[in-house]
Amino acid sequence: MAESEQGGDSTQIRMPSKATQQIPARYHVSIVILSGHAEGMEYPLTKEYTTIGRDRSSDIALRDPLVSRQHTAIQYADGQFTIKDLGSTNGTFLSGKMILTSRIQDRDKFQVGDTTIQFIIEDTSKGKVFEIG
Repeated sequence: MAESEQGGDSTQIRMPSKATQQIPARYHVSIVILSGHAEGMEYPLTKEYTTIGRDRSSDIALRDPLVSRQHTAIQYADGQFTIKDLGSTNGTFLSGKMILTSRIQDRDKFQVGDTTIQFIIEDTSKGKVFEIG
């Protein structure tokens, strides 16, 4: 929070917390479950930081016994998306390779437990799917 004083008046500026910041509205970002317990489901990603796990407190809760309570997260920062393993027991795999943190792009596939997921980015201002980078 920043503060300035002019003639006895005080102005306070509050920065939004990380949990309330949003992905820019021109992007329609989602994940689609390709295989696993919720096959065919699509989940929109609207927050800058989205958690995926087995626990109900996860932004996206999966009913997969091989998924950790807080398994992985997708984050938007500096114009790109990253995927991060949150110390899961069975790991997060991006394009078949175990990762800790990695950039994720349109149409990339990742796996948590027995669940395979595809990451989708669409630029709604152009109506085209594109790669951020």
